Order: sequence, then C-alpha cells, then structure tokens
Amino acid sequence: MLNCVGNPRLVNPSSSMLSAFSVNKVLLIKMRIKMKMKMKILITLLSGLITTSVSAYDSLSDSGFYHLQKKSGGHFGIYFLRRAIFSEYSPQYPLWSDGADKKRWIYLPRRKKIDTSNPNSWVFPRGTKLWKEFSFIETGKKRKIETRLLEKISDTDWIAETYVWNEDQTVATLAPEEGIKEHYLLANGKYYDIPSKHDCSYCHSKGGIDSGPKKTPVLGFSALQLSDDRDPNAIHGSELKPGMITLSELQRLKKTTKILQVMPRIQNVASAPLQRSVFGYLHANCGHCHNESGFAEFTTTLNFNHDATANYIQQNGTYKTAIGKSISDYLTSTGSPEKVINPGAAENSALIYRMTEEQEEYTFEIPPWHHSAGFSLTAGVKMPFVGTNVVDSKAVDIIKKYINNLSGD
Repeated sequence: MLNCVGNPRLVNPSSSMLSAFSVNKVLLIKMRIKMKMKMKILITLLSGLITTSVSAYDSLSDSGFYHLQKKSGGHFGIYFLRRAIFSEYSPQYPLWSDGADKKRWIYLPRRKKIDTSNPNSWVFPRGTKLWKEFSFIETGKKRKIETRLLEKISDTDWIAETYVWNEDQTVATLAPEEGIKEHYLLANGKYYDIPSKHDCSYCHSKGGIDSGPKKTPVLGFSALQLSDDRDPNAIHGSELKPGMITLSELQRLKKTTKILQVMPRIQNVASAPLQRSVFGYLHANCGHCHNESGFAEFTTTLNFNHDATANYIQQNGTYKTAIGKSISDYLTSTGSPEKVINPGAAENSALIYRMTEEQEEYTFEIPPWHHSAGFSLTAGVKMPFVGTNVVDSKAVDIIKKYINNLSGD
C-alpha cells in the first residue's frame, strides 16, 4: 500500500542504469523515450507470471464457465467432474474494490494437485482456472459489471482476462487491452474502472523476480485465505456458505501435496483486539505488492505479507516493518507523516495518509544505494494506486482505532 510506484518516468537514462533492471528471470522492457521523456513499457512476464501477449477467449462463455455451471446444475458446493473439481470459494480477507460484491470460483483439472509444499506460495497445475465476478446493487437488484479470469496455460505461464457484461446482463465479452475508464457510475459520484492488462500485472505479478512469497499470480486462493480458522471480524469479510471449498476440504480431497496440521491464522493479542483483522486487511490489500519480491520491493522494504507458517505475531510482516518504523526519506511525499504506523497517533501515520490522500502523484529520486540509482520516478500518493477509486472508509476507521489504541512504548 505505501510507496508503490505507479507508471515510472525515466530521466537521464544510461546503459548502466538500464542494466539495473535485470532480474533473475526474464523481464523484457522496451523503452521509447519521446520529447517529454515519457517511458513506454512493454512487459512480457514469464516464469509463473502473467503473459500479456496472449488472449484467451473472446467471451466468458468460451472459457468454460457457463458449461461448468450448467453441468453442476446450479449446485451450490463442490462439483466433481471426472475427478476434476469446480467450486465457489471465499477468501477470509477480501480485496477492497470500491464496494463491489464479488463471487469467486475455481476449476482444478482432473488428477492434478496444487503443489502446497510452500504454504506461502502454492504452485497450481496447468489448466487451473479462476473466475471472479464483480457486481453492484442497482435499484434493489444485482448488476454484474465484469468477470475476471486467470488461467494457467503452461507449466509457467498464466493469462489474465476481463470480460464486461452487457446492458441486458446476458453476455460478457472481452474487454479492450487498455481497459475502460469510468465504465460504471457509483452512488457516490465516482466511477468504477475496468482494469487494463497492465493494471492487472501490477498486483498479480512481481516484475519477473522468482523468489519470495508471491511466485503465483493467484492472490485470494491460498493457505491463509482458505484457512478453516477464519477471522470472524475480518474487514468486509463475507459469510462462508455451506459447500464453499476450504483448506481442510482441499486436503481431504487430496488436491494438495502437503497436509497442514495446524490451520494458518494471524495471531491476536489481548492488548490489541483489532490487530488480527487489521493485519489481515493489509495482507490482502497491500501484501501482494509490499512483500519481499513484490513490485514495491523496487522502492522499499515495507512488508505487509503474513507468513502462513507463523506461530507468533512478531513474525508478521506488518508487525516487523511498519509499527513505529519510519518511511524512507526519499519516498516521503509532501505532507506525509514520517512513521508508517505511529502508535497512538493514527492521524500522524503514513499508512492512514496514503489510504486517504487523493493527491494524484509526486516525484522522487532513487537514492545512490539502490540498484536503480539515477532514476527519477513519479508515483501515486493514494494507495492502492491502481484498482480502486473510492477510499475504503470502513477500513480506515477500524485501522485508525487500532493505531490509536497502540502504546508508543
């Protein structure tokens, strides 16, 4: 959430600077420097990430989604099809998407298992598909806006597509690669955007780095998110309906390679009763970029990710890198407080500032010690910088209360 970099703009580049962008796997960056020094980036993301050069289907119906729903007969729960499974699921810590209601489904191919040897980074089998439907309530009725698809098309590559629903709610067709700005007018006068492929890659990819907790572009289907030890106070948490697949059910169905004997959870402490739900929210909404190898690694060591194997709250990324910790000087925009989470002082915490400040962008210089030294970058102030246009006021209020109740000792 804090310090994520938006669209970078290159200033006075040199070949040595460009070489700094090298990563362990393949990240191809094509730069065209025009009169205004604007850098245009073409990224092909490989090694278990999203490839932006391949389109899957022209319409949602071609993805097999309707077929699977029809085969299941509208059955609520896990549907078995020749040893493959199709099921709805619900992550315990959902992503904020401007108040949209969401439904999610996964298809796991027959006789295939998820490699769960690393509880923080599941490796899905080829042929895995995940769908997420976004909708809003309009005049008392649900109106579907878009359905997104993630599909693993090879042992290493995924495709990500967005399908936009028509006015009659009968057909969802492939969105343009550049997305659709101001697609749907929200009740508060702001607009809901259909993301571009490039927007998707920010959160669902990590720039070609193949280490750390986010080797897969799948974010909401994980050991922590599917844990049966579910947080009853999760911010925007939804009901786990009967039949929705959970971690224990995946393990019972032998769809995982490793059995976790203890269900993952974010620990709580009596002195900070909101801590579990706050850390869970930050894990889901910020941890995909702010982790050891996320896009925010480019600028900061701030880590909101939670280790699914953690036994103590002191092992949590937010606890270690945000509470009482100062934000990097070169990343501090005008007006930003110094400390990420300032115990006892929510209004003087950079976290709250970045969640609520709607100033569009600011520019900073990468310091000499960084591998990209010499670049000047323009970044959005409000976080997340992509995927949402509406401040999550409920989360802000809860996080403020949590911070104000922390001791500064």
